[in-house]
Amino acid sequence: MLRRRLLAALLDLLVAAAAADAAGLLLTAVVWRYAPGARPALPWAWGLLAASAIAAFLLRDRRGGRARRWLALEARRPDGSEPGWWGSLRRNLPLLVPLWNLYDAWPLTRDGEAARRCDRAPGIRISNSE
Repeated sequence: MLRRRLLAALLDLLVAAAAADAAGLLLTAVVWRYAPGARPALPWAWGLLAASAIAAFLLRDRRGGRARRWLALEARRPDGSEPGWWGSLRRNLPLLVPLWNLYDAWPLTRDGEAARRCDRAPGIRISNSE
């Protein structure tokens, strides 16, 4: 279970980052080739794409998480519903804070089915959907 949870987090990060990177590279190629006057705006475009990738990662659990569905895992609240927008944001924001992410995810190292610290208060659990 631990490996699948870690793999799901990495896959979600990869999917969010890959989409932003592909769009950024395409935009950079088009601007570089056809609109050289717009080159100074490219760092702003990349910043906007990075912000969208971060938002996609933070909101990945609003409907259970794409990679979790691929790996037959579910993120559920105590009533059986999905975490939603606010629950996903509250649950994934600590993963972006250096060192806090290690503190938050530490219970997973001992038990693959343990709840992360940010999941305890709202009662969100990750379980097998098989």
